[in-house]
Amino acid sequence: MPVSDSAAARTRWAIVFLTSYTVIALAFLALAREVGLQDGSLSLLGMFLATVLLLLVAGVVFINRKPVAEAILSGCEEDRAESWVVQMFASLWHVLVLCYLFMVWFFMLFQNVQGREQERGAFLFSLLLIPAFLIMNWLAKWVIRSVVHTMRIYDPSSIPDDENLATAIAEQETKKRLLIRRIQRGARILILAALGAWGLRLWGYRLPYAAEITGAVFDSLVTLVLALMFWRLASGYIERKIKEATPEEEENKEEDDEWGAAANRGRSYTLLPMVRKFIGTVLVVMVTLIVLSSIGVDIGPLLAGAGVLGLAIGFGAQKLVADVFSGFFYLLDDAFRVGEYMEAGGVSGAVEAITLRNVMLRHHRGMLQIVPYSELGAITNFMRGGIVVKFNLEFPYDSDIDKIRKIIKRVGQAMLQDPEFGEDFIQPVKSQGVREITSSVMVIRVKFTAKPGTHFVIRREAYRRITEALAAKGIHYAHRKVIVELPEGVEPSAAEKSGQIKELGAAAGLAAIEEEEAKKAAASGDKGRSGPTIPGM
Repeated sequence: MPVSDSAAARTRWAIVFLTSYTVIALAFLALAREVGLQDGSLSLLGMFLATVLLLLVAGVVFINRKPVAEAILSGCEEDRAESWVVQMFASLWHVLVLCYLFMVWFFMLFQNVQGREQERGAFLFSLLLIPAFLIMNWLAKWVIRSVVHTMRIYDPSSIPDDENLATAIAEQETKKRLLIRRIQRGARILILAALGAWGLRLWGYRLPYAAEITGAVFDSLVTLVLALMFWRLASGYIERKIKEATPEEEENKEEDDEWGAAANRGRSYTLLPMVRKFIGTVLVVMVTLIVLSSIGVDIGPLLAGAGVLGLAIGFGAQKLVADVFSGFFYLLDDAFRVGEYMEAGGVSGAVEAITLRNVMLRHHRGMLQIVPYSELGAITNFMRGGIVVKFNLEFPYDSDIDKIRKIIKRVGQAMLQDPEFGEDFIQPVKSQGVREITSSVMVIRVKFTAKPGTHFVIRREAYRRITEALAAKGIHYAHRKVIVELPEGVEPSAAEKSGQIKELGAAAGLAAIEEEEAKKAAASGDKGRSGPTIPGM
């Protein structure tokens, strides 16, 4: 509380003194009853001790009138600027409290004079109504602020980009504070009325429906407080776990976006948002039902109707149910996570987000694909384990195979020791020997295994380093050649002059190109039948 140390010390002393006096007085009354004091004398003794307690409380209130007034004004700056009611209350609060104490004393005197029955402990409970009001009012304020903040009625993210951001945020904050204050005033009046009705009931004055209204207010407030406390604890824990599962962004790092720009997240980042939505939905439903039950609404028909409605939705929306259950088991099996690249249901992309029914896949060419869980089918997850990359290098027939193999091996060892690429290797770059010999070149295959998503950069670097290392040793890649055989009796110089060599070379080159394209088409068809291919490979 916004009070000084001296005021806090005086308040503590007053609470300890009044509590000690109350305990001693109750013990003295119990002793008097045990020794056989008559009821009339016992009642007069109780009146005297209660009167002394009221005088002590009145003295404490009068002594602390200024510190409490300063605390009221310092804790309500916004309300004080808006209305003079807070200032008047701060200056007259002790008068109102003294009037309330006198009213309690008058009720006690009137009840004893007339001999009317009252609830046990009515006097002490009446004194505790003011602290109870302060506590319940603080709880109501906390609940209202938390609900408005959680519901995001005024969300800065919804502000259009063309507006002045600072001005729009200030206007939304003003509207938000105004809404909170209005709701708090209504809640304050409701709590005050409920406590007043309960206080009259303690002294034997029963108002129509007062007990029901008081019970409904108390039950609703307790339910909201407990639900919000649980939500704060659960949501805070989930938020911390999500932050722990979110990798830190590395500055000055060239990102390779051939698999999309979605960052690779952990399993917690994938599952916990769904768990938080589920907890929030369950809490809203349970709190709504409890509040309705507290105000006297029979929730039995509502539950029965909800069951029938759920059954009807289950039969009428089988596709929706299949999507939800399929997604539940996919996530339970940890089939994919946010940020992982996968192929399923005829589409491929990086998992950008997941909902209750769909998974959002960002294609490596930029398109966003929304796929229901029930249509995923078999999933190929490219981010579990290593990615094996193989590529071909073409050399002339007379190239030294052992020399080429050693050069590629040295390049692989150098890349393995490189701090930029070494941690991303699972198996280093190495030669697999001669793969095939075509009509014009010798093909040597190179292979390496890398962590998912890093193999694009490693492959480009491997091409560059191998090419530079081979060139340094005087080894170059093969060029396409076409060998033209002339008929017997035809001189090369005469054929060259007549253009026959060019024509024959062009025809042979066209035939070679067509043959190569046919081989590539056949190879791509085999890959399509054998399984999915990695984009960029």
